[in-house]
Amino acid sequence: MYPPGCRVELEDMEADPYVKLSPGDLGTVQFVDDAGQIHVSWDCGHSLAMVFGVDHCRCVMREDRLQEILQRVQAMPFESLEKMELYITEKLSVAFPKISFQEREGQEVIADMGVAAFMKKNLGVAIQYEADSQQHIFIKKMEIQGQELERKNPFPVQKKR
Repeated sequence: MYPPGCRVELEDMEADPYVKLSPGDLGTVQFVDDAGQIHVSWDCGHSLAMVFGVDHCRCVMREDRLQEILQRVQAMPFESLEKMELYITEKLSVAFPKISFQEREGQEVIADMGVAAFMKKNLGVAIQYEADSQQHIFIKKMEIQGQELERKNPFPVQKKR
């Protein structure tokens, strides 16, 4: 239900005097331990586990959902680059409120998600496009980018001697 890398939104958490989290805060799941605690790296910089049965969060974006959205976007023509960016922002800002766009040379735009997610540091989407004579945008290729994060085993196996 909460695969490593998915984006979650805090719904309710028992008060913690050392961590200031509020409902609506977003984070990225690191792993779920054998007690069912969801270990989250929160966008505000804290790392804190959600205690099963006490704290509540909801998954707002899994990688397969991002892929599905990108496939739909790729099939659509847009009146302009700005309209494409607005549409993508509308679809992804629930999970990635810090999304921003940087234009590159050669009809390419990078959508920077502003966080690590889906086991990638510096998550982004490279968007290659073509423009027709009226400057309508047609997406040629979209590719998720980012540096792969090392999957750490939260439960190291103890070797017998």
